[in-house]
Amino acid sequence: MTAENHDWIVFHRVRFTNPIDGSGKPLPGPGKAEAWRFYPASPLGPDGMSTNVSDEWGGFGLYQTRADAEEVYENPQSHLSFLGDAAEEYHALVVPFAHRGEVNWRGEVRHNGTIAAARTDPGGPLMVFTSAGYENPGRDDVPRIVLFLKEIGNVQAYYATLPGNIRRAVYSGAGVDGHDGITVSLWRDDASMMAAAYKPGHHRSQIDYHRVNGLFDRSSFSRGRIISSKGVWGGSDPVLEMSG
Repeated sequence: MTAENHDWIVFHRVRFTNPIDGSGKPLPGPGKAEAWRFYPASPLGPDGMSTNVSDEWGGFGLYQTRADAEEVYENPQSHLSFLGDAAEEYHALVVPFAHRGEVNWRGEVRHNGTIAAARTDPGGPLMVFTSAGYENPGRDDVPRIVLFLKEIGNVQAYYATLPGNIRRAVYSGAGVDGHDGITVSLWRDDASMMAAAYKPGHHRSQIDYHRVNGLFDRSSFSRGRIISSKGVWGGSDPVLEMSG
């Protein structure tokens, strides 16, 4: 690691002019990224599984230095060839300040070691990433996977009712490149996020259910501060809404 002693994240959310099928076909990322996870916000099909088809895609690159991250953030068109088909773009430079759990985002499952977090919280607008994954899932795992995917949608709907939640999305990765997917949420303040995640509500009820029934085999959460952002998400700048 560098003297900064933490990773840098550049998050991208893109709305394309037409839906893109990502089944086994990940979109290429920046060459400077140590890891690149970028997936469709795909609806569920009749079988209850992700279709991998959507006009909305989102995800991030992980970088070891601020210089590499800023180069991609400042000039995304030079690093992301697919932006020529974008109808809407949002990009954010993010410092992770907390990361725990197991996730396959670097080609292997790592425990508490996928994202190197900053030693101190730099403060600023809050962006949260979570993940869930399975070890060698087979036919017997399909019912719990289907239930989990359904409940992800229900949690998103619950978050949408909360004034403290500014944006939310689920990006499915398993059918695209075999890695764990990503949920992302932006919050007006830390207290709103903590209440939504851990106090009584649909998310907390799913945590309790998982502890008893095992909806997935591994999970992680990461919290970051948006250092800089540009573009629009859903027609407006979410950071302005977060600070308004």
